[in-house]
Amino acid sequence: MERDRLTRLRYGVHEFFYTLMTFPRAWRFMRNHQLWRGLRQYGWVARGLVVIGVLIGLTMISEVVEWWNEHADAPITAMAIGADSLVVRWFWEGYESLSDGALNWVVLVLLEVVIYHFMRQTLRVVLDKDVENAHLFKPFLQAQVRMIKVSLVALIVQESLVGLSASLLPGVLDWGFALAVQSAVLGFAIADNYSEQFDLGIRQSLRYFWRNYIGVCLGLGLPLFLMLKVPVFGTVLGPLVTSVAAAIVLREKSDLHLVGYQRSEKEQRRYEARQIKQQRKADRKAARRARKTT
Repeated sequence: MERDRLTRLRYGVHEFFYTLMTFPRAWRFMRNHQLWRGLRQYGWVARGLVVIGVLIGLTMISEVVEWWNEHADAPITAMAIGADSLVVRWFWEGYESLSDGALNWVVLVLLEVVIYHFMRQTLRVVLDKDVENAHLFKPFLQAQVRMIKVSLVALIVQESLVGLSASLLPGVLDWGFALAVQSAVLGFAIADNYSEQFDLGIRQSLRYFWRNYIGVCLGLGLPLFLMLKVPVFGTVLGPLVTSVAAAIVLREKSDLHLVGYQRSEKEQRRYEARQIKQQRKADRKAARRARKTT
């Protein structure tokens, strides 16, 4: 459904606040339906957590070495006591790493298997929609590759727009614009998991949400952005609750599950042109095969 700019703004504001109010419902929904059940189907989850643990361990080891080189002459109690202690440094390094910049996207990519599962489980309840053999490796691999692509595109867009605003806007406006951009792209990354369940490509998904549900993306992304500021607890639970909230609010606000993706006139012309081109190519191949057989 196409909307003019004023209508999009009005709907966007409404959908933003509606989405924010969905989060308490999503938390209760997640607990009541125990959406974590079935995670053991993904045998690679444990191996992935081991890899993450190794990486975190290597980061901590490098931090120890760096701290030791700076405080070689300090007493051993300095490791745990003081503003520059190793424990305090670990805490702040973890906080900054998991809540800022590109590492937000690393978190989403690493947690894609769980986001994928929670989205699918929510749709199974609210739409009675299930994907056969979705727990197998191939469907998950497709979802993982898609999340990597979406994250790369979102990171490029985020850094470009935030960098541009920093040079053009004054302090307060720049901060607000940067927050809106990061919230929108984070929200889209989660909402894209919903459109993926209905066979939309990444470009189609981007156009779909930009044209109709940018308010939903902002409403999903802002709480996620804030939750990612909470080390460990928020970093893990934030994407999961946001995934459930996305499935609930898009089930209620969009008609994707009823009518599918509706192309605009311009998209339809491009689609028809591609179909004609592909048909001509297939005809030429068939003609070449016919000549070879004769």
